Amino acid sequence: MKIAVHIGGSDAEGMLARQNLTASTPSLRSVTGGGIGWLPGGIVHERDGNLLVVSGTPIDLPDLSSIRDYRDAMRVLPECNGAFAAVYWDETHRKLVAVTDHLGFKPLYLHRRPGELRLSSDTKAIPGPPDLAAWGAFIALGHTIGDRTLVEGVERVRPASILVYDSDTDHVEEEHYWRWPNPKNAVDTDALVGALRHSVAEYARYGEPGTVLLSGGFDSRLILFLLKEAGLAAKATIVSHRDEFFDADGRFAAAIARRAGVPHTRVVSGKDFFSSHAFLDYLAASDAATPSLYLFVSQIAQFIGAGAVWEGVVPGYTLTVPHQPPGGFAAYLAQECKGPDSEIWRAAALLFRKDVHAEMYEGFQADLRREMDRYADDGYGVSEFIVRNRMRNRTSINPYKVYENRARAFTPGMTKAYWDVAGTLSYELRRNNRFYLRLLRRHFPDALSVPVLSGNTLVRPSPWSASYYVNRLLVTAARRAAMHPRLARRLVPPGDLLFSFEPSRFLDMALLRDPEDPFLDPSANLAAEGPVAKAAMKLLFHWRVWHWLHGGRLAEVLGPLAGPDGETPEQAAS
Repeated sequence: MKIAVHIGGSDAEGMLARQNLTASTPSLRSVTGGGIGWLPGGIVHERDGNLLVVSGTPIDLPDLSSIRDYRDAMRVLPECNGAFAAVYWDETHRKLVAVTDHLGFKPLYLHRRPGELRLSSDTKAIPGPPDLAAWGAFIALGHTIGDRTLVEGVERVRPASILVYDSDTDHVEEEHYWRWPNPKNAVDTDALVGALRHSVAEYARYGEPGTVLLSGGFDSRLILFLLKEAGLAAKATIVSHRDEFFDADGRFAAAIARRAGVPHTRVVSGKDFFSSHAFLDYLAASDAATPSLYLFVSQIAQFIGAGAVWEGVVPGYTLTVPHQPPGGFAAYLAQECKGPDSEIWRAAALLFRKDVHAEMYEGFQADLRREMDRYADDGYGVSEFIVRNRMRNRTSINPYKVYENRARAFTPGMTKAYWDVAGTLSYELRRNNRFYLRLLRRHFPDALSVPVLSGNTLVRPSPWSASYYVNRLLVTAARRAAMHPRLARRLVPPGDLLFSFEPSRFLDMALLRDPEDPFLDPSANLAAEGPVAKAAMKLLFHWRVWHWLHGGRLAEVLGPLAGPDGETPEQAAS
């Protein structure tokens, strides 16, 4: 479901149309001084002139029929768990209440100007100029930070927010109903698993067995065995990762599915995926808000059908330490943040006018300092920073914005009770997958019957795993092949072992260059050889795609260049 709210104006219908990617039948309700629109798929209650609209996949639902006015909405809606965004219009008091889930993962965007308030599920519903500080974060980190978006004047509503807008006074009040837990020395593993089991049971109430997006890593196999334990007849879809490690990820996923006795299907992207309509669909669904060209994450949505998908994003950021080295922010930024002399910032200097480049970099740095000041400068504080920034503004975009255009996203662990425990886990406890291995050995030992590929690291499930040592040799060979591709192609027959994607036809310099763009340097030589010019072309692609999408022209401009959808027929099933 998509939401569009415009109080103090009449653009709710237009806002909804700009978000409608699936030709769904929209609904529109006029309210005093404005309108509220929504697309199918969520919860809608109307009573005595009041209106409640909930997008996302909430669980632990309270009695929503008990909400009779804005005060009830403020009290009842924060009781929900899961990823959701809710708006409630109280016609009698002419007040609007907006509530986000406790981590703010289900997107809800806010735009204010005197006498007006807009809320939407996508930024493309509220066109505006680019926010250069946010684009600086896009360049340096691959995602925005805090509540900024790539659209100037449009901000993301904060996590665990209760916003109350009085349309008579044009005043907004905000309060928050959940806080990140304090560190603890001891962790109750049984309570953690109990919270996961509870959320699985709650998602099962939707009556959809769903499909597990299964990889060779920890997170999806944990979900797989939680579903098996609960007796849910889910299937698994494995998107082959043919361009990395001879698809070790896909092979491990198929092996663990067989071990669990779960029917599974392996699917593959076409070599021309990044020139396909399916890739354009991903760009539109994601609001073009994160880097996606040549990335695996952009390939998954094409294989999602109606119903529900089970996704392991929550355990992935709580039971291990993705994108986080030991230490505080200095170590984190050294590893994850691109500095001014990096290839990507030199590409930005080539692409943009000097004053634009400076505003991007300086604005990002100022935002980064403000955001880091909110957290402790240690492993615990950096973990919270990563969840509230990278996870919220990049990783969670896939399940809660992209996938939910097609299906419900079931994400076990998306409850306050789970995070009250998981949020206390120390960095050291989770480092090197220690906690994950401990949890699986205690509760789901069969999940470790097959080696694990966690990121780019092969994890040994037990001291005497023959499969681990065989696959370690294959992974090592794949790394060597990546370092010497020409030699590898001579030694290995063509096919999946040396799979690579075709260059995108969307990287058309004549199309991407726009002499009327006031932010670009018209003298930039993007035809030059070398990695900086290539990085500048990719950055220009994301810049132009964002402009075309938010101007309603993406399909018009790139559609004629797109080939068939990037999906190929099923590779294997059992």
